[in-house]
Amino acid sequence: MTEIAISGVSKSFSLGKGEIQALADIEITFPSGSFTALIGPSGCGKSTLLRLIADVFPPTTGSIRVGDHGPDAARLSHEIGFVFQDPTLLPWRNVVENVRLPAEVAKIAPRRDPAALTTLVGLAGFEEARPSQLSGGMQQRVAIARALALDPKVLLMDEPFGALDEITRQRMNMELLRIWKESGATAVLVTHSISEAVFMADTVVVLSANPGRVSEVISVDLPRPRRLDLMRDARFNSYENKVREALFGDDMKVPA
Repeated sequence: MTEIAISGVSKSFSLGKGEIQALADIEITFPSGSFTALIGPSGCGKSTLLRLIADVFPPTTGSIRVGDHGPDAARLSHEIGFVFQDPTLLPWRNVVENVRLPAEVAKIAPRRDPAALTTLVGLAGFEEARPSQLSGGMQQRVAIARALALDPKVLLMDEPFGALDEITRQRMNMELLRIWKESGATAVLVTHSISEAVFMADTVVVLSANPGRVSEVISVDLPRPRRLDLMRDARFNSYENKVREALFGDDMKVPA
């Protein structure tokens, strides 16, 4: 298991002749083996924060520690798995071949058996199928299996179910929790759904807009394993309201 510690992180990007600040003074720790949801308005830097952890680009200021080292070393050690909004599967490869891809790119043997991962994500019997033969939810299952191929200690997910219908999305949420529990990875999920954030996470981190700052950190003390009927529980609704208040503040009030 791997802790992620973010200390005083800001990130700015050049924009024409000027500069835009995406994140400011982010100070947050994701405990080893935890599941954290990042939520906030569009453009608040949620995806940017994931990419900083994944070492896609460096922070402008501050530091990030993934386990015992920086994100660059974690990336080079293949300790980070990333699931994007789009499955980004290679259409000419079958399911197992897509799952095997990270190991081929890294020129190392898969740390987990691709066929076994296919079964883990509920696609037994579809090993030879091409992406065009799969539904959107099934394609995203392949993307999750691919992210697990090198047995990462950190699993980063950028709205992986945003394009799915509500029924499929809830089923995928249940599957993802099962897979996360089995993997033991430290998981960070970007989402725009309040109910998804509360249902999935141990902690919900609310970011404010322009630039993104940590507005509130809400611990979700709900029993695991999570079941869909939990959404009817008064405690679940209470956490939803806490997140909603952190997001909207006074805007929740109906004008007189």
